[in-house]
Amino acid sequence: MRWQIEHWVFCDLQQTLTSEQQVEQLEPMVVELLSYFCHNSGRIIGRDELVDKVWLGRMITDNAVNRVVTKLRKVLQDNPKQPKFVATFPKKGYKFIIQPIALGENTKPRSEPIPSEKNIAQESQRAFAKPTPKNLVWFGLLLALSMVVLWTFNAQQNKSQAQSPITHIKALTRGADSEIQPRISPNGKFLSYVEFNGKKMRAKIKALADSKEIEISHGEQTSTWIGSISWSDDGKQIVYLVTTPTTCQYYIRQFQELVLSEPRLIYNCPEGSYGKIAYVHDNNRLVFSESEGRDKPFSLYELSLDTGNKRRLNQPEIYIGGNSQFDVHPTENKLLISSPDKQQWEGFYSLDLDTDELKLLFKQDAYICCGIWDHSGERVVLMGEHPAYQLVSYDLTGGDRQLIYSGGQQIGPPQRHTNGKDYLLTAGGTNMNILYFQEDQQVATLIADSSVDDRLARFDYQSKNIAYISVASGHEEIWLTDVQGAQPRKLTHFGDHRHYIDLLWSYDGKFLVALALNEIHIIDSHTGSTYKLDLPQYEIRGVSLKDDQTISFSSKVNNQWRVTHYDLSNHQLTFQDPRWRYVRYAKNPEDSWWMDQQGSLYYGESKTPVNSEAMGQVDALVGRVFNLTKLGNHWYWQISDSAGYQLLRRTLQSSAETPNQLILHNHSHSFDLSNQGILYHQVESVNRDIFMSVNGVL
Repeated sequence: MRWQIEHWVFCDLQQTLTSEQQVEQLEPMVVELLSYFCHNSGRIIGRDELVDKVWLGRMITDNAVNRVVTKLRKVLQDNPKQPKFVATFPKKGYKFIIQPIALGENTKPRSEPIPSEKNIAQESQRAFAKPTPKNLVWFGLLLALSMVVLWTFNAQQNKSQAQSPITHIKALTRGADSEIQPRISPNGKFLSYVEFNGKKMRAKIKALADSKEIEISHGEQTSTWIGSISWSDDGKQIVYLVTTPTTCQYYIRQFQELVLSEPRLIYNCPEGSYGKIAYVHDNNRLVFSESEGRDKPFSLYELSLDTGNKRRLNQPEIYIGGNSQFDVHPTENKLLISSPDKQQWEGFYSLDLDTDELKLLFKQDAYICCGIWDHSGERVVLMGEHPAYQLVSYDLTGGDRQLIYSGGQQIGPPQRHTNGKDYLLTAGGTNMNILYFQEDQQVATLIADSSVDDRLARFDYQSKNIAYISVASGHEEIWLTDVQGAQPRKLTHFGDHRHYIDLLWSYDGKFLVALALNEIHIIDSHTGSTYKLDLPQYEIRGVSLKDDQTISFSSKVNNQWRVTHYDLSNHQLTFQDPRWRYVRYAKNPEDSWWMDQQGSLYYGESKTPVNSEAMGQVDALVGRVFNLTKLGNHWYWQISDSAGYQLLRRTLQSSAETPNQLILHNHSHSFDLSNQGILYHQVESVNRDIFMSVNGVL
């Protein structure tokens, strides 16, 4: 919806505030707050009402409300001491004291110019010009074409009405942590879900009538995580995953009115597998995803409880993380599998479990996830493109896109309600800040602290500027600031659904290199103008710069990772010595390192071998991004733990007996170094709650 607010035009769908002079991109929560103010102008709105209606009942602090109100005032250029828009009433709340005007879809805001009389006269003359025979023929053809278009449009409109957008949701959980993976029991009385606080995963079952709940417990061991719950069709059993750092197991329990039987172990999965499991429409058949170990791709299997036999299912070819995401058809023994292909497009496949017939439904070149069948089994429902604020559905060919739900908070994978009409979803987000740590002074400076996700912070090579990714405007954009975090500015204005995995500066500071899902982009660091490299779409890992004309990365050739160079001057692609799997170039050649096909490390211009026994087990990459950095006489890398990541350091000449030095705790796999300090990330808050549509509409 659009609103005229004085000289501003506010569009909640595009998340913009526009005047004749500028366009302000708003943070999602600022959009939600301003939208609520527009609908409720002229009255005092208390904090409790804002928390309930804008924050949807999430547990937040008063300071969180204050911050969003302050940000709204800033973009409206409103003085809180002499307010023109938002007035504060101490101990009562806020009032939007201006009367906004609702604009229809075709209504022009007051700031837009009115057509002149001369223009209107000219248009009228053209419209009523004397027709010639030739014009009449063309007019007839255009009229016929218009009728066809109008008929098609009306038919499409009627078709679109088959599924109305969700207009009302209600919260099923309102905990302080993240509640995820919702499942409703077949009788609709109970909600199973997983509660996650970054250090622990707990599984719970809640009675929806009176909110009584139980925890699915397996002892008090702090390292035990429980998740991925599924209900049998009769609602009398649940199956779920239990993991520790050294074990992976699936258990079944009988369930009756919040009473669980003793757990029965049914399967031991490989250490680090941590997959998803679900009943088929048979209490003796289970489908689950499994990997060979931590950070390995997933495959799909079926387990028979009658025989204990496990069989690998017919499934899409494995790329990246493999086939971990699937959904069981609401009435048939069929799976919907979400799987990336070689180009990194997301494909949606139907698998008949009785015949093992695999069928590709459609693909999308987008950063999306986790399709499910709709209630009829004739459409696919999934999250919108990144960052996902919408639920959408498609027919089984990928056509007839319908918007199911749109909100101001990022959403997670949807689930069907067992009532045959409603959907469940998680909504919320992560507030992650960027800090600059100066080790010599033991001081950490806050660099970026928007109320959303700020990440991939990178020093330029003069250590004067920092680039990072933020969704503060509702979409991923690149922002710049200095090492004090003063006066951050948005460099780019993409306004689309791109998602960057890695970011790095050129040595001369003139441009940035950004790794997307299946592309590499070059961004001018002064203007924000962007172009993508002329590359085939495939998985790309380990991006670095050999020099300011040469981008280096690894791609797969004949099932083997191989270093590739891209020359920016002539746009030529060349494969390097097949001995090398990865190379991370550095401005100082002595800080460059190589990894061969056997996993051995070398560094410097002379490619000196690294004592692997002294280094120990080090992951050179996390996913597609380099995790290992050499700076002068030290190696730096991160290892994961229950709280996030530990940033470790080791001197080049250290013996095997010398312990690694812990520098700091980081909440992201991403970090960056310079001689002046370290850029790292801290999560201020993570909150996701579970919601459901009401009476089949959101």
